[in-house]
Amino acid sequence: MKIALPYNIHFGEYNSDVVFGGIEKFCHQIVETFDDVHIVNIDNDNESVRSNTDKIKSFAKDINADIIISNWHQASFTGAKIVDSEVPIMFVHHSGPSMGSTIEIISRLRTNSHSCYFVSEHQQKRYQDMAKRVRANKVVIDGYINSSYVEGDKPKLQSIEYDCATIGRCDPVEKRPFLLKSYLKGTHYNSLVITNTPKIDKEKKYLERNSHWDGVIFDLNHSDVMKTIGKSMTYFSTCWDESWGITALEALSHGVPIILNSKDGTHASESIVGSKTHYRIVNKSSEQLISAIESLRQSDRQAIQDMTWEKHSLEKWKNEFTNAIDKTVENFKKTP
Repeated sequence: MKIALPYNIHFGEYNSDVVFGGIEKFCHQIVETFDDVHIVNIDNDNESVRSNTDKIKSFAKDINADIIISNWHQASFTGAKIVDSEVPIMFVHHSGPSMGSTIEIISRLRTNSHSCYFVSEHQQKRYQDMAKRVRANKVVIDGYINSSYVEGDKPKLQSIEYDCATIGRCDPVEKRPFLLKSYLKGTHYNSLVITNTPKIDKEKKYLERNSHWDGVIFDLNHSDVMKTIGKSMTYFSTCWDESWGITALEALSHGVPIILNSKDGTHASESIVGSKTHYRIVNKSSEQLISAIESLRQSDRQAIQDMTWEKHSLEKWKNEFTNAIDKTVENFKKTP
């Protein structure tokens, strides 16, 4: 199966050592899991939609691809100009609802015999809620694909150095990694933020406002991020708007229980855990975060790790993904 994989280079071109976000990590997983993946870099910030779309379609046709796997919802990757592709498109949507037009994108792709997959039932429920608000048709998709899996050899549990840690892009709107520092300000807790050096203005300003904090590490490669996160007693997922939670899985895979920042008492990463005892929900509160940390202090880290590896194996993820590819290609071939 030959896969054409468009890659949005707004954080930089594909690099095997540095991963800036969840979608980028997902693309890396596709490359690492399947044998015949070909990347086409797309500059969504500077090139026109038509130019980018033509580049994707031409690239897929030139390499004789069996499928295009698209992971960004912007028009360059999933818009009206790409649905006439001669190669079937499998759109894996990773984000929560922000624009009503995404509902139209999903419908248009499926009407043209392409496919759309979400990463969680929580994500789809939020889209159904939005569809009701804007009086749109029910959001129909082809299924779900987990955002990530556990990979490599199961790591040994490490000695604890931090009370709570988080991983997140230096973003003031969605990820907000320095929320951990704000919530634990003035306490005795040893916290750690792992983030990136920002490139765009709003993220640079966010970093400037938070440059006074200690316990911040920048631009680690992925393997070093994993070595570091296992040294924390708990992991705080600062983004309430996650559609799945790759970093939550990474923490759990190292035996680290997770704390989920929520707006309504629910969070997409609840579906990741092997047991309800492996996580806590907090509602944008310093006091609740502290209480959650303390309640997880005696967690059975080995049980957390073992149950996570059982639930999220590479074999299960690859089978799920392969079935989605096959289904997409077969449905497309049936098109008159």
